[in-house]
Amino acid sequence: MPAAAPDKSLRVKSGTEDFSEFIRKGYYYVDKTSFIKPVLEDENDRLLLLRPRRFGKTLMMSTLKCFLELDRQNPGDTSKQQQLFDGLDVAKDRECCAKYMGRHPVISVSLKSAGGETFLSAYRNLAGAIYDLAVSFKWIEDTPDIADEDKDVFARIRNYEFIRDPGASDYIVKSLAMLCRLLHQHFGDDHRPVLLIDEYDVPLQKAALNGYYRQMSDVVSPMLSNALKTNEHIEKGILTGCLKATKEGIFTGLNNLTVNTPLNNDDSFSEAFGFTPQEVKDMLAYYGLGNFYERIKTSYDGYRIGSKEIFCPWDVTCYVKDLQRQREGGPGALEPPAYWNNTSSSQIITRQMPYLKSGDADKIEALLEGKNAEVKIEEGMTYGDLKPGNPGQFWNLLVYTGYLTVAKRGTLNVHEFRIPNAEIMQCFRDNIAAYYGDDGEGPYSDAVKNFVNALISGNGPKAAKILGKLLQGFVPVRDEAVKSLPENFYQGFINGLFAAAVSDGFVSDYRSNRESGDGYPDALFMAGDDDTGVALELKQSKDREKLRQLAMDACDQIKAKDYARELREDGAAKIFACGIAFCKRQCAVSITEL
Repeated sequence: MPAAAPDKSLRVKSGTEDFSEFIRKGYYYVDKTSFIKPVLEDENDRLLLLRPRRFGKTLMMSTLKCFLELDRQNPGDTSKQQQLFDGLDVAKDRECCAKYMGRHPVISVSLKSAGGETFLSAYRNLAGAIYDLAVSFKWIEDTPDIADEDKDVFARIRNYEFIRDPGASDYIVKSLAMLCRLLHQHFGDDHRPVLLIDEYDVPLQKAALNGYYRQMSDVVSPMLSNALKTNEHIEKGILTGCLKATKEGIFTGLNNLTVNTPLNNDDSFSEAFGFTPQEVKDMLAYYGLGNFYERIKTSYDGYRIGSKEIFCPWDVTCYVKDLQRQREGGPGALEPPAYWNNTSSSQIITRQMPYLKSGDADKIEALLEGKNAEVKIEEGMTYGDLKPGNPGQFWNLLVYTGYLTVAKRGTLNVHEFRIPNAEIMQCFRDNIAAYYGDDGEGPYSDAVKNFVNALISGNGPKAAKILGKLLQGFVPVRDEAVKSLPENFYQGFINGLFAAAVSDGFVSDYRSNRESGDGYPDALFMAGDDDTGVALELKQSKDREKLRQLAMDACDQIKAKDYARELREDGAAKIFACGIAFCKRQCAVSITEL
């Protein structure tokens, strides 16, 4: 429910992550404050809350900070909190307010901006976040109970020109733990600080994506470890992010840790992030937009957190705001736009696509058809493991970043997943199609269609030209430069192309590594609009001079082992045998009509 506003004058606001700004400036606020108490009273001292991007994690952390933060000059004065939280759910819990409201200094830092294309730029962004935090506590240097040595160290942390140099990373590493200790020392046991770290995994994600993971991990991991593991100086440590970094060294040995993920089979914090159906209905009713509920539900609902149905809050808020603008005569949108996919790069996902195996392509096809796909989730996977060639990482990323949601829970980390809603379905299709397309222009490029058409018309040179361009554009240069790629790499690449072709109707039936004739052809497919079938056999070589001969040998293998038998049994009137040979980013295609 919104804060009290009998004249219905609260404005809808997207992009604001500061709780106090929501309240002070009169924005519509979906009341999530009832979860303050469960978060603070979780049995463990350290709490990691994992949710997809744009699910309100930063706003929740800001809400906690505003509720907890002790007034340094007037300890015990909670008038600021009483004004901010007046009328909200948490204010009705007098016991919770008496125990926690305005009782703790709060160390709140966001690592959201601590990334970059190079280690130096990312390190300096991290240093900037720590510098800003230190500046906010500058007053602690003037307290009489701080040692001169600590003053010197803290003064260096507050010197941006000093800590922006990676040679000063030791000061970054010790910064959070030191600040916790100084605040505990100053305020005593009754007012130990609470540590809030928002988007803790972003530096590691960006580092893994841009090739400097080990350097960044050597700074971030000990910084967080020092602040969380053996730190007796904090009352509570709360972190948000997307992935659990179990192997990073951050949480190793941290026994008092609660980890809450979208896959948790309980509802401890299921409604703490995102909007429930009732919350969406209340917001729409407030603005007289109740007739848009079903449209919003189709586009932005569908996430399952615990046993609860949850809408993406960013999408709902943006759409309601656009509808309001349109009602007032300004620009707006009646059809729900794809807000979510425009807020973050999907590069960390698409870089895995060429490595998918045949079974993964089948799962992608099922998902694009609106079906469930059974996937094993690697709970221990981390950004440090994100090296091309492990499809399991692809599925983890899809689940934890919000492209997929659980449809049916299983056992041993094997669950059925689905694409949650129409917006993410379009995002999913666009990402795949743009990745495997020719120039990435528009939702679907002509390249995949032209490749399929070349195969079903028996035009080997044209197929080779198109496929060569796709290889040049999307096979990682560093892998091409240092080694020959394995045959299953190319199998995954071809499967990815055909996943896009199936989704857009160029191909009606695609089968990979299924028995036919006297063996297992790499792929069989039927054209989407006629009765032409194609049997594919792939080869790989370290010698590009042998490509043409290998492609012809692959055609001969299709004929000799009768790989096209299943196509004939399916009624194909015309069948082509297609041999494709690869060497790094080069290829040759041989096609023979059977």
